[in-house]
Amino acid sequence: MNTRDRAGKRWTDPAEALAQQVTERVVDLVVGAIDVNEIVARVDVNAIISRVDIDAVLRKIDLNDLLGQVDVNELAQRIDVAGLVEKADLGAIIAQSSGGMAREAVDAVRYRTAGLDQVIDHWVRLLLRRKDPAPPPLLAVQAGP
Repeated sequence: MNTRDRAGKRWTDPAEALAQQVTERVVDLVVGAIDVNEIVARVDVNAIISRVDIDAVLRKIDLNDLLGQVDVNELAQRIDVAGLVEKADLGAIIAQSSGGMAREAVDAVRYRTAGLDQVIDHWVRLLLRRKDPAPPPLLAVQAGP
């Protein structure tokens, strides 16, 4: 390093150090003067949230891992089961589920009854020595050429 560079370095190093100290002090003063609550109150949170792709965020969540971390016993202790039961319309739930079961039972009985009708019809025709009735014209199978 030549003499000129050394002389410049003697002036610039202290000046840089002083500038650094002044900058740090100014930043401290500005940050100390800022009311963060006031700034946050001015932020339109809805505008920020509207820019977030919630579907993309949810795709990144591993539900199996998340649910694996749930302590079911602790959760059961925290849940107000009586409150949930009060809020749930158990009558409607029972009616809906039993209504579905009743429909299935009625359908099964109808199916069995239709089969039983055919069996009884067959035996009555045998006892009365009647021939099987001809099928309706639209259901009759046409003989091939």
